[in-house]
Amino acid sequence: MKAVRIIVAGMAMACSTVAGVHAKDGPQEELAKAVAVLAHADKMDGRGVAVEAHDGDQFVQCRRAPQETVITCEAAGPRGQPWMRHPLTKKRRANLKDLGYVSDRKTGNFVARLTPSEWPNDKLAGFMVATLVGGYDVGLGDIETATGSYPAVACPPRNPAGRDYGGEIAFNDRSQKDLKEGCEVEGMDDEDESQLPAPLKSIPMDTDKAEALVKQNIKEIGDAFTWLMGVSGAWSPGRHLQLGRFHIQCSKTAEPVIPCEIESAEANPALRRVITAAVGRKLSKMGFREPGYSKNYVGWFRLNDGKPENWAWSTMQAALTAFGGHAIQPMTVERRTPKGET
Repeated sequence: MKAVRIIVAGMAMACSTVAGVHAKDGPQEELAKAVAVLAHADKMDGRGVAVEAHDGDQFVQCRRAPQETVITCEAAGPRGQPWMRHPLTKKRRANLKDLGYVSDRKTGNFVARLTPSEWPNDKLAGFMVATLVGGYDVGLGDIETATGSYPAVACPPRNPAGRDYGGEIAFNDRSQKDLKEGCEVEGMDDEDESQLPAPLKSIPMDTDKAEALVKQNIKEIGDAFTWLMGVSGAWSPGRHLQLGRFHIQCSKTAEPVIPCEIESAEANPALRRVITAAVGRKLSKMGFREPGYSKNYVGWFRLNDGKPENWAWSTMQAALTAFGGHAIQPMTVERRTPKGET
C-alpha cells in the first residue's frame, strides 16, 4: 500500500502571474481604463498589446497587434484547460454565442472579432465583463484585470494545455510554448482507461485498523494546520496531502481564510474513475467550488470559525468523499518554509 504524504509548505505564493489587480472602481470601470491601450497598438514595435479580465483560470483576453484592423477577443475553452467543461454548461455556451463568440477549432477557445471603431472603451469593457459573467458565472467582485504585450507574429506563443491559462496567448512573464504550424493548441492526451485505478468502495483493511488510521491522520493534519498558522508571512502554500496518487493542498493567505484544493480528474487523469460526477456533486454540497476558477475543487476554512482540529476533521471528510477507500492510508507530513522563515 502506498503511503500518504502531506507536504506542509510555508513558501511564498504569487497571487497573480501578471500585473493583475482587483478592480477598485468596479470591473467595468477598471477595464475601460485598461482597454485604452488597444488604441495604441500601431505604435508598438513588433509587439501586440493585450488586456485580460479573469477570475482564477476563467479568462477573456482582448488583443490587437500593429496594423491589425480588428480587436480579437478569446475566452477560455476546454482544450487548453479541460476543467472548463465544468463552468461551460450548455446555457453558458449559448450565452457566449449570443455575445458573438464562435468556437475556434484550432485553439479550442471561443473567439470574437470586433471592429475598433464600433467598440469604444466602455462598451468593450462591458463586453468583457459580460463574457465572464454570462459564460462562466463569475461574480463581478471577483474579476481581476491584467495588461501586457506579446510578439506580433502570425502564431504568438500560448500557454501549454493543462496549465493555468492553458491555450491563452502568453504575455508578460507567463510560461510560453511555441505553437505548431497552423497555430493549433495541442490538447492533453487521454490516459489508457485500463491503467486507471478503480474506486475503492470498501475499506481496504479491517474496520478497527481503518478507524485508528483515520484518527491518526486527523491528528497529523491538525498538527499541520497548527504549524501553518505559525508560519510568518501571508500567501504561503500550506500543506499538501498526498494520498497515494492523489492530493489535497491548503494554503495560508492574506485573508482570514485557508483555501484548500482537492485534486480533480482534469488535473490528474488517474482520478477519472474515482472522482465521478456524483462525487463532484457531493463535494459541491460540502462547499467546494467546482473546477473552473482552478483546475481543482476549491473550498475555504474561516480562521474565526473553528480550530485546527475542526479543520483537520473536515479535511479528512473531504478526502474520504473525494477519494473513497484510497484516502484510508498512512500519511507523513513534509513542512516547507522559505529561506529565512520558520
